[in-house]
Amino acid sequence: MKHLARFRFVQKELSCDGSFDLAYVYVFFIEFIDRRTGKFCRLKYIARAEIIDETIAVKFYASRDRKSPHDKYSLAHGQLGVKAVMEIFNYCLKVISEMIVKFPKHSFVFKGAEGYDPSTSRWEDEFENQRFRIYRSFLSKRIGNSLFEHFHIPANSIYMLVRKDSEPIEIKQRRLITSLYSRYGLS
Repeated sequence: MKHLARFRFVQKELSCDGSFDLAYVYVFFIEFIDRRTGKFCRLKYIARAEIIDETIAVKFYASRDRKSPHDKYSLAHGQLGVKAVMEIFNYCLKVISEMIVKFPKHSFVFKGAEGYDPSTSRWEDEFENQRFRIYRSFLSKRIGNSLFEHFHIPANSIYMLVRKDSEPIEIKQRRLITSLYSRYGLS
């Protein structure tokens, strides 16, 4: 992660709609060659660590998409190469490591948003979507099993890192899932 100087904490934010309890907001920049045009680009990203009970949802989006009429977490533009995507995920690992220090007993959740391609006006299915498959592959390789047990729920494209402690892991995982499902109306 050579560009950590381009990563910074911005603010804490309370939820106005009850979708989370507290959020920590970070900004980072990635530099890449646009796959479509071949031109050098610099893109600002927002990463959010949203605390939901005893779970932290890690989310990110390109700042330019914040006012899009579509879900800012779902937009796919096809301009980022693999290297740029991996750089974004590495910044998300930085968010996780900062949250572990602040909230050492919390677990983490990633929801693979259904991709939306504005050029074709097509939405991806929720079941085991592309972002979920990427999260599953990346997180299973980059985060070990000493602090967390890895769980995935393909039906909703959810990947969880459940913090290990004295509570039986299956009971904790069910409690966290039940909490998230009731809060967001998932089934």
